[in-house]
Amino acid sequence: MSASTESLIRAIQTNDSMAFYGWLHVLRGTPDLDAGVAGDPGITPLAVAAVMYANVLKSDRHQAGGYAAMVAALLDAGANPLVRIGERFVLKRNHFGRLEQRRVADSKTLAEVCEGVLAPAMQAWFARYTVDRMNTELHRHHPAFVQSPRRIAEWA
Repeated sequence: MSASTESLIRAIQTNDSMAFYGWLHVLRGTPDLDAGVAGDPGITPLAVAAVMYANVLKSDRHQAGGYAAMVAALLDAGANPLVRIGERFVLKRNHFGRLEQRRVADSKTLAEVCEGVLAPAMQAWFARYTVDRMNTELHRHHPAFVQSPRRIAEWA
């Protein structure tokens, strides 16, 4: 993770919109926009903004509107809402003595971490792109995934 990504996450956490838009302009279209924090690559600026929106929505709708605008700006800048959060691997030797990665903790989608409470821009993103970009590994039956004609046909 770069210092710019750290600064963007800090601006989101402090709800500093001026710093947020400045750092977003620096990171727009770069791989650092989806770079996670050290130790957990799934904690991205979009994940932080989405979780902050979900947590603040019930207590302060005005502040939640600021986080919703941040989520919309991050999605417009190219942030990926399908990044997995919480997946952990460790290097161990297999029974042949070779090193291999083994998963020690499963991951969750951003929609699961937010418990289905998503900013309007993210709901619109899922409505547009879920069917096109999802593969069987990422597909989960979750309230955040909008009913698509394909899923409705499966249930009929």
